[in-house]
Amino acid sequence: MRLLIADFDHQSLVNKQEVVSAVRRLPKAHYAGIQAIRYDPKRTLATAMASLKNKPSSLSTSGFFYHEREYGLSVIVLYRFRSREEFYHILYHEIGHFVFLKVLQQSQRDEWFSLRREEQHSVSSQANRNAREDFAETYAYYCIKPSRLYGLPLRRAFFRDSVFREKAL
Repeated sequence: MRLLIADFDHQSLVNKQEVVSAVRRLPKAHYAGIQAIRYDPKRTLATAMASLKNKPSSLSTSGFFYHEREYGLSVIVLYRFRSREEFYHILYHEIGHFVFLKVLQQSQRDEWFSLRREEQHSVSSQANRNAREDFAETYAYYCIKPSRLYGLPLRRAFFRDSVFREKAL
């Protein structure tokens, strides 16, 4: 795995090896283009990235996915998590943003937009914000708590058949 995992020694809930294990649970295509996953509780990187994009960094988020097209740079940064469960949710949510942008084909993104209109409720309130947040939240729950998707059969089938290409659960 050619992925920099940095600064997780500045907290005590998860260690670097647990981050590596969490990522390796996923299909390789879901993380192959990510260069780094970093813990940044002081939001130093977020502030720098926000200034490059010329927009303020949101203080309400717990992490972010940053992609720079020109250089092909993809980075995930986690700021804060109060439990192991929250860490996994944030990590998989941010990886979900990468998968939506860089792994899915345009036809798959179009299918996601369509099924989202058809299946009107979402997995969480954050997922209601827009299709990208819906995908990232659904991705996180598919990874850590797939039972949350049983009331959302179209989303569950999409993740099973298109995103993870698994046999029926």
